[in-house]
Amino acid sequence: MVQLGGQIASVSSMAAGSGSADDGVERWGPLEVARFHAGAIGGAFLGRVPAAKDSHYGCVLVVRGTLRSQHYGHEAALAGGDFLLVDGREPFSLDLDPDSEAMVLRVSARTLRIYLPSPEQLCGRALRAGSGICDDVAQLLNGVLMRFDDEFPETFRKRIGRNLLDTLATAFSLGLGGALHGSAVVCSRNARVRLYIERNLRDPDLRPTSIAAKMRLSSRYLRLIFAANEETVSAYILRRRLEECARELASPDLAHQSITQIAFGWGFNSGPHFTRSFRNRFDMAPREYRRLAARNSPARRAP
Repeated sequence: MVQLGGQIASVSSMAAGSGSADDGVERWGPLEVARFHAGAIGGAFLGRVPAAKDSHYGCVLVVRGTLRSQHYGHEAALAGGDFLLVDGREPFSLDLDPDSEAMVLRVSARTLRIYLPSPEQLCGRALRAGSGICDDVAQLLNGVLMRFDDEFPETFRKRIGRNLLDTLATAFSLGLGGALHGSAVVCSRNARVRLYIERNLRDPDLRPTSIAAKMRLSSRYLRLIFAANEETVSAYILRRRLEECARELASPDLAHQSITQIAFGWGFNSGPHFTRSFRNRFDMAPREYRRLAARNSPARRAP
């Protein structure tokens, strides 16, 4: 586990050494760029820099292969040419499949908001290849950022970095603007409510009334914020808890923990209720899910 801005990431291996990074980090003006191969990537790179006064966002471009992500309550499977925006202060899971490669561009939150005023509305949502100018931006990033270090003077590297950031922000605005429903204020509050839920999923007392009280919202307005998602607040909390339980049930590192321990650790307080909910979500009992995951794990398949 790694601590990111006071929150715990949902993967077990997110240190700088997990996954392979190419030749350290390159700086292009406001952008810091690194490449990663396979594994859980970029936790230390995307997390808050201890000496920095500002938090950071990361833009992930899948160069080749596939990447599985979870962030801000969104799960996505990304392929080559897809982008993802990540808030380094919040829990996230980024896992590159074998023989895959990703480019990660880190930028301070203060700088990003100059180009993209409300980045939290877009975090965790896959920006797919082929949407808007996405393909052109991916080609531009690969073409420019793969050039030799000494090819451009520092002054020009800063200018190029600013132009790349502006183009990248435009791609996200064009490609994902249609995925946002409601006014900018509602979308922003939706993102903040989601973050609060993500941070408190393990709290058994987490429910719509407590969320509304904590965030100083009326229960009616909280329902309004979630209305565009076609999912109630309670349904969202249940789904995310079940997803986290499933993730831990499938983890070989947590095989020593009982199903009840895992369920109660994610805010459930009734074994039968957890089992019924899990079966409704995954079409199988938790025990069967764990057994199937163990049978299909890479360690079990290895000769």
